[in-house]
Amino acid sequence: MKIRIIPILTLLLLPFSLPTAAQEHADSDGRMTPSRDPVPYSDFSQLTAEDYATIQLPPLHVLLENAKNSPQVQYYNSNKEEEERELRSIRRTWLKYIKLNANYSYGSTDIYNSAYIVDGQPVPALNTGREQSYWNVGVTFSMPLEELFDRRNKIKKQKTRIESIQYEIDRWYDDLSLKVIDAYTQVTENLAILQSAASSMVHARAQYAVSETDFVNGSIDAQMLSRQKSIENTAIREYEQTRAALNSALLRLEVLTLSLIHISEPTRH
Repeated sequence: MKIRIIPILTLLLLPFSLPTAAQEHADSDGRMTPSRDPVPYSDFSQLTAEDYATIQLPPLHVLLENAKNSPQVQYYNSNKEEEERELRSIRRTWLKYIKLNANYSYGSTDIYNSAYIVDGQPVPALNTGREQSYWNVGVTFSMPLEELFDRRNKIKKQKTRIESIQYEIDRWYDDLSLKVIDAYTQVTENLAILQSAASSMVHARAQYAVSETDFVNGSIDAQMLSRQKSIENTAIREYEQTRAALNSALLRLEVLTLSLIHISEPTRH
């Protein structure tokens, strides 16, 4: 049996994906995007001044890193991955111009000897042969020149799309980082202001309670009592305004970074 084989180098690229723990859903365009469970944001409305003193903010760099998991950033990353898959597909288009050829044949090879005379006696013609198998394997590559140049342009355009998406990711993350830093700064500032406002409110309430007793005892008049009540109301209003601003900044920080602000259980006496 004679086998004739032409060496071939064949590259077979098979895309595959590994299952992940993240769930996916289809958007309006049919694109599969990762879904996430809603974050149970904190309720700061019932916190007391003592509770605010126990708030433990994560380091700023941790919050900035967590912000990368925001839905908008994930959306951009999903688009980038899709464009990168398209680029890999374009780079593999040359494979369709490769054709593998193979054939097999089986038969006998005949050898014919003409008649001749030996010692005056005629020798008849002989027909001899043997059975054989034949293998033929080959490969051809035929790619139009216009397709070759067009392929280069497609790859270049696809790379430009990927770079553009990366610019969008960087720009969005820069804007997001500024918002996180602003919220973080407001939280730290308002936490300090709130402690002072809480102290002023407690003092004003205590002073008004003393003034009420003095008014009942005739030590002060109604005008003095009214002035002390106005001081108490101002202290309470300033505390509540600072508290509202702090709660807003805390919630913004949780929403922007998808992080929960830890509140320790205060020590009660």
